[in-house]
Amino acid sequence: MLDKLTTPSDFERAEAALAGRFVSRTGLGFDVHAFAGTGPLMLGGIEIAHDCGLAGHSDADVVLHAITDALLGAAALGDIGEHFPPSDPQWKGAASAIFLAQAARSIRESGGIIDFLDCTVIAEAPKVGPHRAAMRTKIAEILALAEDQISIKATTTERLGFTGRGEGIAAQAVATIRMERTA
Repeated sequence: MLDKLTTPSDFERAEAALAGRFVSRTGLGFDVHAFAGTGPLMLGGIEIAHDCGLAGHSDADVVLHAITDALLGAAALGDIGEHFPPSDPQWKGAASAIFLAQAARSIRESGGIIDFLDCTVIAEAPKVGPHRAAMRTKIAEILALAEDQISIKATTTERLGFTGRGEGIAAQAVATIRMERTA
């Protein structure tokens, strides 16, 4: 039987009932790709003008790969390599948006809700700031989320390590989801 939700107290009661059905989970994702070729450079689902692209079996979008792994990890559904192995020729040159959309679909089919994603891009170049809003918009579109559920940040390694030498880009992501309790 469904209760009629009219007053604030009706909504509070419904939220309290649902809260007991879900458990919050957090997943961490990390990805790295080396610069190679002339591009395009895909970051966060958008093409960014840069001297080089990134080497990878798919389009090598480190942002979407890190977020995909964070989501899969939060749902205990394995990792991106398990679902989309680089040894499988069907993923050669594939848009990483496919991987991200499938991870979200798997979570939702398992009764999960994606609450929030936070991703940090680690690179000397290109600068992320001018592209941050477009990346948030694209990721929100792929995941059918609101833009305020997506955070994109960037940092450098102060010219240390492979990213500091301009050899590639890394990204790390954290996903917060809710899954229905199984017991």
